[in-house]
This record gives sequence, structure tokens and C-alpha cells, in this order.
Amino acid sequence: MSTELLRKYIDIITKTNEAWGEPTTVSPGERGKYEGRTKDELLQQYNALKKTGPHKQGSPEYGKMRELAFAIRAKSGWGPVE
Repeated sequence: MSTELLRKYIDIITKTNEAWGEPTTVSPGERGKYEGRTKDELLQQYNALKKTGPHKQGSPEYGKMRELAFAIRAKSGWGPVE
């Protein structure tokens, strides 16, 4: 790799150094919200909401779909995550 190419690469990296957003916080009242429901029930709710969309980011429906998607992933198993 030439030094000029390396400098361009470093320049690109320093310009696009993006930071993560604020950490997500979950209120204690929201924890376990979908604990008593099966994955199939959550998928039905998600698909029903999806049919009424598209929903704009920030709308209550959008937030509900994000919650359901997360719960579905959690019910599917995280894999070998400790």
C-alpha cells in the first residue's frame, strides 16, 4: 500500500469517526412486558401492525413495532450469548 493511499485511508477514517447514540434505558415497569406471550402471538401482533403501515419514525406504532421486533428476537434465542 502506498503512503498516499494510506494517508487517504486515515483521513477518511478520521472524518467518519461516528459515535454511538445515548445508551438505551428501559423503565422498570416495561421490563417483562411480553413475558407471558409466545413468539407466535408476538409475530401476529407485529404483522397486524405492519399491514397498517408504513409508520413514521417517532410514532407510537413505530415504537410498538420496534418493541415487538426486539421481543421476537429475544424469544428466538440469542445464540451463544452469555
